[in-house]
Amino acid sequence: MEESELNIEGEQLHDSLVKDILIDRETESVVIRITTAELYYPKTRTASIIAEKASSITCPMQNPWGRSCSINEVTKNGSRLEIEMQSGDTIVIEAETFKIVKE
Repeated sequence: MEESELNIEGEQLHDSLVKDILIDRETESVVIRITTAELYYPKTRTASIIAEKASSITCPMQNPWGRSCSINEVTKNGSRLEIEMQSGDTIVIEAETFKIVKE
């Protein structure tokens, strides 16, 4: 994997699909593997959002807007990353650093 120019916030991750979420308690990291939206990244199809020195993750699966694995919006505020899903659920991660890498 190599670090990429993908923007972790804003419209660039809209419509990307969350494939899986890995929590590694030993390294205190969270890895969210995504398939990027072809509209924004025609050449990059798989990437990972990586949270390092993570202290908390909340991942509801209540689907208030209906079932969906697609990202609606990503916002970062200091040590907090929020991934609003098109299902209406919001994945929240607290960590020291965040990055996104191409696979």
